[in-house]
Amino acid sequence: MTVSQVTAPMDQNAVSQVGSNLHRHQWEKIKKPPTFCVVLPVRNAQSKVAKRVTAIVKVLEEINARTTIIVVNDGSTDDTSAVLQQLTYAYPEIVIVERPEKKGYGSANRAGFRAAIDHGFDYALVLDGESPANAEAIELFLRPMLLSYDFIKASRFSPFSHVDGTTVAGRFACLIFNKVAKTVLGLPITDYSNGVRAIKCTLLARMMTEESGPAILIEEVVQGKKLGAKFFEVPHTLTARGSESLYCAAPSAGDYGKFLKHLLG
Repeated sequence: MTVSQVTAPMDQNAVSQVGSNLHRHQWEKIKKPPTFCVVLPVRNAQSKVAKRVTAIVKVLEEINARTTIIVVNDGSTDDTSAVLQQLTYAYPEIVIVERPEKKGYGSANRAGFRAAIDHGFDYALVLDGESPANAEAIELFLRPMLLSYDFIKASRFSPFSHVDGTTVAGRFACLIFNKVAKTVLGLPITDYSNGVRAIKCTLLARMMTEESGPAILIEEVVQGKKLGAKFFEVPHTLTARGSESLYCAAPSAGDYGKFLKHLLG
């Protein structure tokens, strides 16, 4: 798998509108595009993981830079491990991180980040279990990567975003928390609890996150700000929920309490 390219000048406003306008030939003149891996945390996903990995591989094959998929199997009790082993025969470039016991969504993310650092990638792009595996979901991150942003968050609340399959109460709680987070942190992002993001591996190597669950999402933003990270946001369309999820990172009431602990600490 190899990353795509740009002939026109790049600016921040263009990035947020790149989804429908991005053509791969635009990236062909970039001399040294960033390398990146897609980190995919999974648990008990035997019936879904092959379809998701295959879809992502097809996107990455069209990108003209070094890329791969790092799948972190977080203590699955079904046949996910066997399915992943079969996938390595078809796609020997993918990396499988097997964890015999479930240690949590946040811990699985960290395991993927360590593998990304060990394999020498510039960025780790997390497409968690609820993300669509299509070209737009990945390509939206390419331009801000080329602009060398340290921390690129996908937002469900920015223009051109869309969310299906969530309750009104759940979305309201999420919206209120994210408004509080934006007020406290003052960063140019609107969605702090979304697991879809790309982070520079040099920044990840300096982070000391500890959360084992979804609270890692706000913990790493807070640490990134303290480390002087440059943030950016891209729109996100969330369409896969429930039975389609590879590893649901939807925060519980307890997780929101941990979010606030990091915000106010």
